[in-house]
Amino acid sequence: MNKESFNLKKLLFSRINRKITLLFLMVGIIAPAIGIYYFYSISLSILPQNPEVFAEKRILLDTAAVIISALIAVDAGIVGFFVSRSISKPIGKLYEATLELEKGNFNVRTDIQTNDEIEQLSRAFNKSVIALGKMEEERQQLDKAKSEFLSMTSHELRTPMTPLKAQLQMLQQQYFGKLSDKQRESLDIVLKNTERLNKIIEDFLEISRIEAARLRFVFKKTNMVETVKETVSLMEGFAKGKNIKLIINTGELPMIQVDPDRVSQVLRNLVHNAIKFSKNGSKIEINTSVKKDHILFGVKDYGVGMSPKDEIRVFEPFFQVEETLFREHDGTGLGLAICKGVVESQKGEMWVESSLSKGSTFYFTVPLRPVEKIESIRVLFSPKIKIENELKEEFIVLLGPMGNTEFNDLKDRSATGKDEIFEYIDSLEKLNILRNTDAEKFKINVGKIFGDEPIKEENYKLDNETLKKEI
Repeated sequence: MNKESFNLKKLLFSRINRKITLLFLMVGIIAPAIGIYYFYSISLSILPQNPEVFAEKRILLDTAAVIISALIAVDAGIVGFFVSRSISKPIGKLYEATLELEKGNFNVRTDIQTNDEIEQLSRAFNKSVIALGKMEEERQQLDKAKSEFLSMTSHELRTPMTPLKAQLQMLQQQYFGKLSDKQRESLDIVLKNTERLNKIIEDFLEISRIEAARLRFVFKKTNMVETVKETVSLMEGFAKGKNIKLIINTGELPMIQVDPDRVSQVLRNLVHNAIKFSKNGSKIEINTSVKKDHILFGVKDYGVGMSPKDEIRVFEPFFQVEETLFREHDGTGLGLAICKGVVESQKGEMWVESSLSKGSTFYFTVPLRPVEKIESIRVLFSPKIKIENELKEEFIVLLGPMGNTEFNDLKDRSATGKDEIFEYIDSLEKLNILRNTDAEKFKINVGKIFGDEPIKEENYKLDNETLKKEI
């Protein structure tokens, strides 16, 4: 019989948990206990009937039985320790390797030589890591090629736009001769679309810089209160067109090293959007406060708001909420995606809280200390798919195989918004399918996936002495 067809260790430790349990239960405890019992009974039966001799021999017999039992227990413990050690140690190595893999370390490897299924698992793990490493390398190459293509294409498209726009403006000014009303109207349409195309090209250039980590920041010591006031004042004319009040709620903010133009860019975009999607005669609040190691900005409107499923995609490039009011306004649909990229490039965060017909509040944070090394941020990929995958994983973790079916059922009913999932969790709790603690944990994890933050609006509402200024 060759080694491959028969291996004692492999035979003993196949299906490890069950066989070890049975092995130590029968061999280490039950079998010796039965043997000692019968040995003890037989010994008692053959002892001399003389009371004095019987008592003396029984003491010796009892002592021998205890010593033998103790030796067997110690022996079983020692053997059990080394056997479990031979199993737990390689499993521990595999666990540590998976933690490294979770961190994105594709160079991690395991060297386990136990000549059993654990060694086979180790080899399979190493092969999987190698395959994942190759996939990650290919993904990075594709991302780089995509960013380079986007940057090159944007530059090439930008080159002919300048002379094209100049020639159209000369035509509009009748430099080459008088125009009829129909010609002037047609030329106005062409110029308007040229401006829109030029804006799209500029946005794509900005996105290419964000994704290639080439976004420029000019850091300087800045009074953030003044930056907020100046930025909001620039939107005053646009707001007056709809009789909208811009209200600044800000306390004392520290002087920090930051790029004020980038902060103004993000804030200006959020205020601009809030004005566009607010009703005439309403108000918009611009709030700021210091939170730990960052400054929190919030732009709150009382406009049309968004549904939970639209909240997921609002930062997605070219996404437009399916509302009539939204369609009344032109835009490339890249503004929020760019703002999120700018904020995250500086290790900040950006999210939204909204309710239909009640308005929206967009938040973003700026670190008190600037990040000198700019990171590459993906902008052109929808977060919806990522969120759905994370939600499905959470369902499977808590509900097991049933979680996949339940999530797909919710998805088919377009009920994968945060509120709908919370209602579903409440229903599971009422049916005693989930304990209260599990339901609460489920909600917390789902909230994190949707971007819930411990910082809420009520946490930074300012008191009566806060500076409030209506513009």
